Amino acid sequence: MRPTVSEQLVGLRQVLADVVSPLVTDAYAADVLAGALDVLDVLAEGWADVPGFLRWDSAATVDVLRLAGVDAPSAPADPLFLWDRHAHHREVRGLLEETAPTVLAHEEARAAAVQLFRERAERYPLATRPRGGFAAHAAR
Repeated sequence: MRPTVSEQLVGLRQVLADVVSPLVTDAYAADVLAGALDVLDVLAEGWADVPGFLRWDSAATVDVLRLAGVDAPSAPADPLFLWDRHAHHREVRGLLEETAPTVLAHEEARAAAVQLFRERAERYPLATRPRGGFAAHAAR
């Protein structure tokens, strides 16, 4: 299918950068636009990795819950129906939050949860990249 989602996002970003950006004279509006352009870059690069990340993160979260003796819902039957995948992910992550005291009380589950959080931070496909250094937004 052409254009792909990534190509569409890149094209939208290019139009905003080439056509809209030169007309933005307010510093704050220009900064907001630059942030939006950065987000479009992140989405163009990472959107296709989201389903795999949701599958992995849900399964790893279920594993942590089971180590703590917490029953977790089964994964959706159709892995390609992303709304179901996303809903399942939200459900198991919410269950992890609700049962955190139980998870923390089990040494093996606690260690697995810490490992999950570390891996999750490394694998997250839509992580933004900081812009402008530490002093870029001193007023905020």
